[in-house]
Amino acid sequence: MTQQTEPGITLPYRPYGPVLAVQVVALILLVCAGVFGGPVIVALLCVAAMVAFTVCWPFRGTWVDRLIGALAGVVSLVFAFNALGSGALYPPLHTTGKLAVAAGPLIRWACVYVFLLAAFTVIGFARQMAREQRTDLVRSLSQSLTGVVAMASMPGWLFVVVSASCVSFTGPGTWAAIVVSVIALALMVLMVIASRFWLKDFDPDPAVPAPWVGIALLPVMLLGLVAFAATLALLLCQYGPIFVG
Repeated sequence: MTQQTEPGITLPYRPYGPVLAVQVVALILLVCAGVFGGPVIVALLCVAAMVAFTVCWPFRGTWVDRLIGALAGVVSLVFAFNALGSGALYPPLHTTGKLAVAAGPLIRWACVYVFLLAAFTVIGFARQMAREQRTDLVRSLSQSLTGVVAMASMPGWLFVVVSASCVSFTGPGTWAAIVVSVIALALMVLMVIASRFWLKDFDPDPAVPAPWVGIALLPVMLLGLVAFAATLALLLCQYGPIFVG
């Protein structure tokens, strides 16, 4: 069965059910691991997702693109995990404020994340400029960078552990915390819905096994940023000067 895209061009029919199933299972596992488990369990789930995404790469490209994305993910994961642990990879944090101490790991990882995006953007652009034939340059660059962003964002799920251990939905910031949680949930739903349209339009390498798994995991990985941002917002609701007298 096929679906029509342009005159004379058809793409194979791609059922949405398995994609949705992968996303629902992955999100449930990540949220439950963050709330009831710990950083080690979440880190193992992140590794599993990144391996599956690398193998089932949903974009056109070479193994170099996959390795660059995997490198970004590994570096991001190492620094995220270290931020929640000893913090030995970071400069010491000289503060005693509750908000600064609680949000310190998130701010540290955010700095690394921004640096990774900047560095891999330069690397990706340099790779494209080094090509003898620069056909589909914009598409190749955008897909390569999307893979990097997805991989680097996945470790953001680790910080759900912080919100589970530090945030309580009591006190003056309760309603703000509820609003943050609802917004985060809405963004998750919207990303899952958006993946249905990505599934229709994506054009993977025919040699890649089960590229639909990569498309299924793409919003889950990008939602690591939402998990990070929601955790930071919840900490502000818990310890921020607006809500703390």
